[in-house]
Amino acid sequence: MAVRHHIKVLVIDDDPSICKTVSLLLEDRGYNPCVFTNPDDGIAAAEQESFQVALIDLRMPAMPGVEVVERLKAIDDRMSCIVMTAFPDLDSATATMRHGSCDYITKPFKQEDIITAIDRACQRMGIIYTDEHELNRLIGQRIRSHRLSQSLTLRQLSDRTDLTTSQLSQVELGKNAASIWALARISNSLGLQVSELLTGL
Repeated sequence: MAVRHHIKVLVIDDDPSICKTVSLLLEDRGYNPCVFTNPDDGIAAAEQESFQVALIDLRMPAMPGVEVVERLKAIDDRMSCIVMTAFPDLDSATATMRHGSCDYITKPFKQEDIITAIDRACQRMGIIYTDEHELNRLIGQRIRSHRLSQSLTLRQLSDRTDLTTSQLSQVELGKNAASIWALARISNSLGLQVSELLTGL
């Protein structure tokens, strides 16, 4: 299970109903949203705390979305800015990208469009990670799969790694986290690189 609760998303849209909908959606997916209908308030919040992602309406009477993107990027260049608009056109898309946005979503949007764009931005930054218990389970599954594909028993793998069959069984079941040392011994005994046990997790 991916962990997202540490990821703060700044939402700036002058439509309160959009803010409420997006906030509930993000909370449901595990994100930590902070919503504003006034761009100045959203920018002020970004000056006080760090946000990893910003979701910004392009057309707002108080301030154009392009300017909001520019000001947010001036505060924190690492922030991923995603622009939403009900009036998509090539010029506005180009302008927002030039000022630092990383994605462009048209309204009315499907809920999955928002989540996909935010997930994609967070994955680029490497800030979505797998829950510890799930990670242990997935690593254990990979080890077991490689062991069985080579027709090795736990005892045979134990002889190769200098780990007890009980230790190996606990790792394969995901009940215990293997140390880097143990993973190195196991992967070497299976003819793998440690990275092959971890890639994509």
